[in-house]
Amino acid sequence: MDIKLINRDTQGELLFIGKLDSQSAPEAQRIVDSVVPRFKTIILNLSQLEYSSSAGLRLILKLQVDMNKKGGELYVRGANKTVMEVFELTGSASFLTFIK
Repeated sequence: MDIKLINRDTQGELLFIGKLDSQSAPEAQRIVDSVVPRFKTIILNLSQLEYSSSAGLRLILKLQVDMNKKGGELYVRGANKTVMEVFELTGSASFLTFIK
């Protein structure tokens, strides 16, 4: 799994590439945690995320909570059908804001 950061002043876009699972989630969490303090708005671009396990889902929901705590915004973009099904089946989709 790779994560690319696009820095747009107060907005950061995180592009997740590959699979977000129990093996990649700890490193991904460290990266995400280091980015949260830097931005008022984060766009989580999942257009190149092939798969997310429950570990990936936890990371995304923690990111939402962290952004809420600081008064920031999190937007999710580009989730494929498989990843969207995980969000919908777990009820997580209702906690996230999806954009095009």
